[in-house]
Amino acid sequence: MRKLFIVMLLSALAISNAHAVSKSHRKAAEELLTVTGLKASMDRMITQMVKIQLQQKPMMAPYEDIMMSFFSKYLGYENIKHDFIDIYAEEFSEKELRELTVFYKSPIGKKTITKMPVLMNKGAQVGMSKVKLHINELRDMIQAEAKKNAAMNKLPETKK
Repeated sequence: MRKLFIVMLLSALAISNAHAVSKSHRKAAEELLTVTGLKASMDRMITQMVKIQLQQKPMMAPYEDIMMSFFSKYLGYENIKHDFIDIYAEEFSEKELRELTVFYKSPIGKKTITKMPVLMNKGAQVGMSKVKLHINELRDMIQAEAKKNAAMNKLPETKK
């Protein structure tokens, strides 16, 4: 039994060490985040998120500062930086991270960084317009399914 425990413990340690990331790998991930402007992106995202919430719920306007403070506290760059470093280090090798950093430092890489929010926004608008054109079809499908479900849930009345 003791030998089994030792084998299991050593296996667990081997598995955890297989996923260990070197300091230089983490540093490469952090440099990529810096070059791509994650801090500024997160700041913009927080501001936009609060703005959207206030548009949807204007009665929250007196609490805008509290909301900004809360989201900055938990979604601000310093709080999420290490999580993003882990994600990037898990998904890219150290060499790939360094290559990406070189790309994003280049003129076309810098342009990509500035254009990405525009491209994502335009892409979202395309998706929204496609759905908007066919929203009645979705509504009809949902109504048909709801009727079908309602009919299946109806039990025949029994005579007493």
